[in-house]
Amino acid sequence: MRVLISTWPASGHLQPIVPLSWALRGAGHEVIVTTPQHLVPFVKSTGLDAIALGEEQDQKMMLQGIIQQAGENASPAEALPRPDRQFWGNIAYGPAGRTAETLQLQLEKAKAFAPDLIVTDPMDLAGRLLGGILGVPVVRHRWGVDPLTEAFEETAHMVLDPVAQQLGLTGLPEPELTIDPCPPSFQLPGIEKGRPVRYLPSNGFGALPSWALEQPSKPRICVSFGSMPKELGMRKVLGWVYEAIAKLGDVEVVLAVPNGIAAEDHSVIADRVISSAHLPLNLFMRTCSVIVHHGGSGTGLTALNAATPQLVLPQFADHFPWAERLEATGAGAAVEGVEKQQDVAYIQDRLEELIHKPEAREASLALQAEIHNAPSPAALVPELEALAGV
Repeated sequence: MRVLISTWPASGHLQPIVPLSWALRGAGHEVIVTTPQHLVPFVKSTGLDAIALGEEQDQKMMLQGIIQQAGENASPAEALPRPDRQFWGNIAYGPAGRTAETLQLQLEKAKAFAPDLIVTDPMDLAGRLLGGILGVPVVRHRWGVDPLTEAFEETAHMVLDPVAQQLGLTGLPEPELTIDPCPPSFQLPGIEKGRPVRYLPSNGFGALPSWALEQPSKPRICVSFGSMPKELGMRKVLGWVYEAIAKLGDVEVVLAVPNGIAAEDHSVIADRVISSAHLPLNLFMRTCSVIVHHGGSGTGLTALNAATPQLVLPQFADHFPWAERLEATGAGAAVEGVEKQQDVAYIQDRLEELIHKPEAREASLALQAEIHNAPSPAALVPELEALAGV
């Protein structure tokens, strides 16, 4: 079976699909990822092969430009609106426009590869059109909480139904199957249920540090904002987090932040930092008492997989629904809004609660059990083979 992976051109949209891709390859199937040229090195770093689609603008650079318009030192939460129904409808214009612009090139590449199955993520619309044109089943693979339902789909159909009809289709095709790595009780209520799959961290490779082989003697706090500090103006927000940690009792800190963040940025907690390397979170997450992050589903699911309570400072888009579900399930706390995020005492109080009260750990353990009880990606392979008719 030949499987074509088509995602929105950002690394965080491919990462959740990597474990399923490994499972398919392990079962003897051929898997390849279509991606813009600038993401080819990332695809290769996951152990997967790529079909380069040519040059496209880096989506992170686009977002960076929007944030900088609000001021040189603006954080995403200061620059971008809190998402509502209209926001999610507007979000679809980007993927729909990209699909219309790149479809012919993607179709040319897809025809040459001749897939039996196409796997997409919720923001990718090109894969759905390719599946309809080629008569190939399409599987949608969620990345976590999924707010891309009513308004997003309405806009997507409004823009792409005419394109699909010109190509001989009745409209933008729907996926035949939706796969969901998010624990069912954590997923947004009221949306279409997907086929559960066990979440497996796919946040890179690394060497296990010696300090992660033993349980710490004091509370360990992980701070991780993905690639956001370096590229999306998060140094100010991180500064507030560092100040709050400095006011805590005896703790130690793992800064899982990208290379390029200057040591002086966290000088206020320098004596507490045991690592400032950009390590894969799954290598040490089970040893942490709490993780502070932005609300990305990949980071959050890795924490749930380790039953680690979370403190989230949401910045934009799906960070907010992640924060809402975190508080609703009791697995952590959210610091929402710029006023609260710059309130060091407020962050300190939330950290104290998560470290010393058992409720968040107990809720996280329940969600961890949901993850571990879901079928592995390998267990879904026979169903995908049947869907593709091979």
